[in-house]
Amino acid sequence: LMQISMILDWPWQVLVNKYTLSKRQVVNELSTFYSFLLGFLIALIIGSVILIIQDKSPSDTFSLMFKLSIGSVNSLSSSLNKATPLILAGLGIAIINTVKLWNIGAEGQIFMGAIAVNLIYINFQFSNSTSFIFILLVSSFLGGAFCILIPAITKVLFGVNEIITTLLTNYIVIGLTIYLVNGPWKDPDSLNFPAAAYVGKEVYLPNIFGKLSYGFLICILFTAFAHYLKNNSVFGYEMRIAGGSEMTAIYAGINAKQKAFFAMLIGGGFAGLAGGVELLSQTHRVSTGISQGFGYTAIIVAAITGMRPIGIFLVGSLFGALSIGGSVIQTIGVSTYIADIIQASTLFGALIIQFFFNYQLKRVDDG
Repeated sequence: LMQISMILDWPWQVLVNKYTLSKRQVVNELSTFYSFLLGFLIALIIGSVILIIQDKSPSDTFSLMFKLSIGSVNSLSSSLNKATPLILAGLGIAIINTVKLWNIGAEGQIFMGAIAVNLIYINFQFSNSTSFIFILLVSSFLGGAFCILIPAITKVLFGVNEIITTLLTNYIVIGLTIYLVNGPWKDPDSLNFPAAAYVGKEVYLPNIFGKLSYGFLICILFTAFAHYLKNNSVFGYEMRIAGGSEMTAIYAGINAKQKAFFAMLIGGGFAGLAGGVELLSQTHRVSTGISQGFGYTAIIVAAITGMRPIGIFLVGSLFGALSIGGSVIQTIGVSTYIADIIQASTLFGALIIQFFFNYQLKRVDDG
């Protein structure tokens, strides 16, 4: 066994002794974009192989997905509506990552945003529907911020790992949602389906054209805001300094813990807003299916794009189209999971290619 182990280890030891990985000094500014394109191409190849194994035509399947996701005004509207909460949650993750922290709790924050909307709706009434919609959207933002409050406090005061606390918060909030829709908020007319009563049509977000909700316009505005906040504002500069080096932040007079705290609240607010927009534009009530995994998929979108808001907007829109296309290809006997496979493969492919953009293999000088 020792001889076999030595034989198997020999090539690896030679590689380690002869070569080393080093970070590139200059990285192409478009490397993230190229990585995504190549990763998406890899995903299409993997998806094609799976379809061929299932005796399905890749060209027919992908053309049908394209047609049913962006081939008409209504299908394009559905894709963009699906992308809206995904993009908003991804933007929240990107803002928090500016201080080098991870938010795994966007899913729970989406639920809490929707819960906050319903809580305000059933307890307050306003004669002006526009003002009421605005108040409900603000409440969803605050609900998402409240959801991440405890992870933010424990992180800045005690250094508790935010990945663990935000992830565990998901289970708490989803459990709260299950309790509400099966208990005090359960709709008596829901035929025993666990869901709250519908909100009134006076607070529905209107459509821009076709089925496209004003929620997408909100998404565009918050994408521009996130881009400005991260890249052009003083607060964004301070967040980058705080996330880069604690000693540098101290030298520059920046309170790193304060920036991390507010970054987490703002990021959680973005995800909460996603829940509010989804409720007021699509589901119109709180239920256990209001998110459909948007918070988890948003992590993929944010990671693929290198946490860039404009990239999140574009890739999130693509993933929204993939989701719609994937849900309708079952009409030709293809599993809806093909879209999930493409999304996951895009992530892995993009991250692997990005690695080679950032690092290079150098031969060690024997002398």
